[in-house]
Amino acid sequence: MQRNMVLILIVFCLNFIRYGMVFPLVPLLANDLGAAPAMIGIVVGAFGLLSVFLSVPLGGFTDRVGTKRILVLGVLCNMASALLLLRATHILALIASQVLGGLGFQLIIVSGQTFIACLDSPLKRESGFGYLTFSAALGQSLGPVLGGVIASRFDYHAAFLVVLLISTLGLLILGFRASNGPRDADRYSLRRDLQYATTILSDSRMLAVLAFAFVIVFAVSLRMSFLPVLLLDRGSSKALVGLLISILALMSTLIRPFVGRLLQIFSRRNILVFCMLTVAVGVGLIPLLSSVFTVALALATFGLGFGLAQPLTMLMVADLTVPEHSGLVMGIRFMAITLAGCLGPVLLGVLVEHLGLDAAFYVSAFMVVTIGAYILSRKSQLLPERRERL
Repeated sequence: MQRNMVLILIVFCLNFIRYGMVFPLVPLLANDLGAAPAMIGIVVGAFGLLSVFLSVPLGGFTDRVGTKRILVLGVLCNMASALLLLRATHILALIASQVLGGLGFQLIIVSGQTFIACLDSPLKRESGFGYLTFSAALGQSLGPVLGGVIASRFDYHAAFLVVLLISTLGLLILGFRASNGPRDADRYSLRRDLQYATTILSDSRMLAVLAFAFVIVFAVSLRMSFLPVLLLDRGSSKALVGLLISILALMSTLIRPFVGRLLQIFSRRNILVFCMLTVAVGVGLIPLLSSVFTVALALATFGLGFGLAQPLTMLMVADLTVPEHSGLVMGIRFMAITLAGCLGPVLLGVLVEHLGLDAAFYVSAFMVVTIGAYILSRKSQLLPERRERL
C-alpha cells in the first residue's frame, strides 16, 4: 500500500475518533448549559447543517486544489471546533463548534474518498475504498469509548482537550508527509461545477447508485432512532440495547478490510445482491423476532450488508466519473447519504406515528429491495462481470 494512502487512512481514522468522542458528549454539555430539548436538537443537528448545501462546491473545490489542502483545511476546522468546545460557556458557542466540526468532518471525508477514486486501477480503488471505510468504522468504534472514559474519569473539558490533540496529530501527519495528489490548475468556478453536477444527475445510472446509497443509509438510520425504541418496548434493558446495536457496528467494521478481496473473487452483481438481501432481511426480520440470539443474528446480518454497501457505492460512483471530477461526485454522494441520515428518522417517525413501530422496519427493507432490484434488472451496466487486473 502506497505511503500517501496509509497516511490518509490514519488521518481518516483520527477524524472518526474525534467525531466519535464528541457526538455523545455534545448533547450532555448542551443540557448542562441549560438548553431545552428543542434547542439540544438544534445543537446536534447543526453538525450537518452545511453538508447538504456545500457538498457540490466543496467537492469541486477539492478537484481544483488537491486532496492534501482540503484535508489540512478539514483538520483546521476540527481544531477550531475543539477550541470552541473547550471555551463553550454559551449555547451559541456550542452551535458554532458543531457547524465547524461538521464542516471539517465533511472536508476530510470527501477529500479522502476523492484520493481513492483517482487511483489508476479498479483493483486499487476496490481495496482502497474497503480500507477507507474500515478506518472510519474503527475510529467511530473507538471514539465513543475513549470519550466516555475520559469524561467519566475527569470531565468534558479533558475529553475535548484530547480531541484537540488528536486533530493536531492529523495536521502534523499531513504537514510532514502526504503529497497533494491530483489537482486541476483551472480557476474554480461554481457555475461550472453546478453545470457538471446537473449533467451527472441527468445520468440514470448515477441516480440509481445514489438512490441505493440513500436507501441503505435510510435503513441504517433505524439504529439510532426506532431500533432502540423497539428493543426497549420488547423488554430489553438499556445495556442490552447498547450491546445489540454494537453488534451491527462490529460486523460492519470486520467485513471492510476484506472488501477488495471479495470484489476480486465475486462479481459486482453478486456483491450487490448480498448487500441488498442482508440489509433487507436483517431489517425486515427484526420486528418478527423475540429472542435475544435471533435479534443479534439479524443485526449481524444487517451489519455485514451495510459494511459492504458503503465501499460498493463509493466504487460505483467513482466508476461513473473521470478523475478530475471525482471530488465533485463524491460530494454529491455525501449529500445523498446526509439527506438520508436527516430524513430517515423524520419520515420514519411519521410512519411509526400512523402505522406503528414495525412498519418502519418493513418499509425500510422494501425500499432497499426495490432499488436493488431496479439496478439488477435495469442497470446491469453498473455491474461488470470482469475488471481489469493490476
